Amino acid sequence: MHSGRSRSRILAIKRPPVDALFPAPFLNYQFGEAYDEMFASPGVPRLHYQGLFRTLLELPAEELKRSQQAADLSFLHQGITFTVYGNDEGTERVFPNDLLPRIVSGSEWQRIERGLTQRITALNLFLQDIYQRGQILADGIVPRELVYTCRHFRREMRGVSVPRGIYVSICGTDLVRLPDASFAVLEDNLRVPSGVSYMLANRQVLKRVLPGIVPRLRRALD
Repeated sequence: MHSGRSRSRILAIKRPPVDALFPAPFLNYQFGEAYDEMFASPGVPRLHYQGLFRTLLELPAEELKRSQQAADLSFLHQGITFTVYGNDEGTERVFPNDLLPRIVSGSEWQRIERGLTQRITALNLFLQDIYQRGQILADGIVPRELVYTCRHFRREMRGVSVPRGIYVSICGTDLVRLPDASFAVLEDNLRVPSGVSYMLANRQVLKRVLPGIVPRLRRALD
């Protein structure tokens, strides 16, 4: 006999672990709180990454591993290394590289390009003012002692006009992706932008050890 009192039954839905949402090549993939370039959610690639995602699904794990080893060996033989500062030995190590290309969508690249163009323009105008009129120093926006005590400040360049006002022709700007998907500048490398050469070397090695991946991605993005 029922008492007439209705009972609500709570169903506990057990969600599958995140690992279970990824296909075989990504079983140990860590999907955390940081912005994920490739996946919009666990197991779901972003639109501009779908071509690379399908390519990796078809690529045997051993082949990818061999390709990574070949890339590391190529960097070693070419002497493409970097120095680990902060220890007594000044250890040189092979430049760490990731065979999987980072794909930037057209709209994102337009925004990045505008920002970087604006930034290097501002840097050149700043250097031009420092070595010419010095208005930014006279106005107190930048303290004089900050500039004049810098070991990289070249007093002999004061009053020297450079062609087209370009003090920095190549700038290596380090970008980081924030959790909200926006970009921020970590630092600007004006004197020796070695990162530019690393980028070019990485692309050349990628084309050699995985010759079909770049053309395939281009077709997928067209």
